[in-house]
Amino acid sequence: MIMKILLIFFFLFNSQLLFAEDISDFQIEGISIGDSAYDYFSNNELKNAYEIYNYKNNEFRYYFLPYKHSKTYEYMQITVKPSDQNFIIYGLQGHIIFNDIKECQKKMESIINELDNLFDTESYEDKGSHYIDPSGDSTYSRKSYFLNNNDRVDVVCFDMSKAFEEEGKSDRLAVTLDKREFINFIDKNYK
Repeated sequence: MIMKILLIFFFLFNSQLLFAEDISDFQIEGISIGDSAYDYFSNNELKNAYEIYNYKNNEFRYYFLPYKHSKTYEYMQITVKPSDQNFIIYGLQGHIIFNDIKECQKKMESIINELDNLFDTESYEDKGSHYIDPSGDSTYSRKSYFLNNNDRVDVVCFDMSKAFEEEGKSDRLAVTLDKREFINFIDKNYK
């Protein structure tokens, strides 16, 4: 049974799942929460990321960029504290770009069905406006799974507005791992 679960997770996410209570035991493309971003990306790769976003008060920053060792995801998004010299990862996302939001939603449903069978933990679903789009025209739909320490695993479809698509932001599916500290920061500052 455990081998079947590991195989299902491997094929869906090309990730390794270890049964533990800490999010750092999960991986996306071999990367874990709590690792240094410098273990996977050079300073030059980070500086030249497709997108760099500083959250409120520059407490956190994300880098959206390709990962040369990726097997499943087209892009990775890593969230770090810019003041941390080691660039420890607090948030990690694997992204797949879609031209049709319905295809994204279909893939999301498939992943959620597998995760519902995999996780025996608290979860919830929500929808809303994407916080980086002040117009409210970019939206998301998400299913979240909480670990025992309230770190979170999410599966999200982002439906970006036409204006954001013209700026190069695409509809996409993201599988996300987040530390509770980063989740609390987002909840406090962007809701």
